[in-house]
Amino acid sequence: MSLDAVSNFHQLQQWLLINQVSNKLLYIIGIFIVFALFIVLFTKKFKMPIVVGYVFIGILFSVSIVKHLPFLSEEVKEWYAFSIESFDYVADLALAFVAFTIGSELSIKVLKNLGKKITFIVLLESFGAAILVTLSMLAIGQPFYIALILGAIASATAPAAPVMVLKEYNAEGTLTSTLLAVVGIDDAVALTIFSFAEPISLIQASGSGELSVMTAFVEPLVEVIGAIVCGIVIGYISVKAIVKFEDKTKKVLTLVATVLGASATAVFLNFSPLITNMAVGFAYRNFATKNPGIAEDMETLTIPLYAMFFMLAGTKIRITAITSVAFLITALVYTTARIIGKVTGASIGASLAQAEPKVKKYIGLGLLSQIGAAIALAYTVQRDFIDIPSVGLLVFNILLFTTAITEVIGPLATKYAITKAGEIND
Repeated sequence: MSLDAVSNFHQLQQWLLINQVSNKLLYIIGIFIVFALFIVLFTKKFKMPIVVGYVFIGILFSVSIVKHLPFLSEEVKEWYAFSIESFDYVADLALAFVAFTIGSELSIKVLKNLGKKITFIVLLESFGAAILVTLSMLAIGQPFYIALILGAIASATAPAAPVMVLKEYNAEGTLTSTLLAVVGIDDAVALTIFSFAEPISLIQASGSGELSVMTAFVEPLVEVIGAIVCGIVIGYISVKAIVKFEDKTKKVLTLVATVLGASATAVFLNFSPLITNMAVGFAYRNFATKNPGIAEDMETLTIPLYAMFFMLAGTKIRITAITSVAFLITALVYTTARIIGKVTGASIGASLAQAEPKVKKYIGLGLLSQIGAAIALAYTVQRDFIDIPSVGLLVFNILLFTTAITEVIGPLATKYAITKAGEIND
């Protein structure tokens, strides 16, 4: 039976069974996890961030490279491309735990001490990148709706890479706590900016529809506030239960059920799973009557998940998709403008907040990574601009190009920052 002959769910089940789809997925998982082990051994020996190795392996296994291998049949290449795309849920799971980790680092006491500092840094680095990218895109002749979309997405910082680097080197100190707080709040700000910018871009690009206060401001605000309230409620109930358990099995299952349950609830209610799980982590940190004792279990549980996430993220980077000088110029201008906006904005924000010198000097270097939230927003653009596919394709390819750069230099820059700040504890 060919896929073209499938016309109902029962036939699809038969097709999946006949073609042993589950076995093919298992092959890929097995290969990736084995390579993850080699990457850990290699990066530890040469004192490199593990994330860089994971992304490099992902790039080598990307569909755009595998399809050019002469010893593989066309059927195998098509199956590989299909299998890689079917792993999208891994990113959702990984980002849910990353968001929980970030939230669990945000204590009310720390936020009170860093409140002014965080506010200035987050607002200036987010809006700095958004405004500079938008103006740069307009300067090179891109339409306003594309410039606005790219500017909104540029405001996002991927929390996964910097958080993993900080955990890998057991970083502690003012720069580390500030960076964790900034990347935690950054995505909420970026999501809000995007939620306001996308309806405007969509209406301008399509030439139809009407922009209202409801669609441009009220709905995005309700989504963010709803996600925070939902996460805090779920987290509060969960942490009150987990501190009563002594058995490790109960603790681990409660934790997993909480994070995945919060994600599912957020999706059902049309909230952001990222912000929801951040709020869950925040509740765990601030409403626990005693230490839940889940830190070690959490770290062990997420090691293979993060490895798969970063390698699969690397497979999304299509190096061979860069085919024209015009695209290359647009992508390079976007990347450069975003980095300048992030680093300069964060530094100015830290200066206005009278932060410590090391925070002023190095905080921006921890905000370069973009994969994750930005890619998710690019997928949203592809979905919402379905009637104008060229917009979604351009945005997605630019984001993939940027990722190829920032996911390599981002972790290295974060390590450099915490090293210079003297906050590494090997």
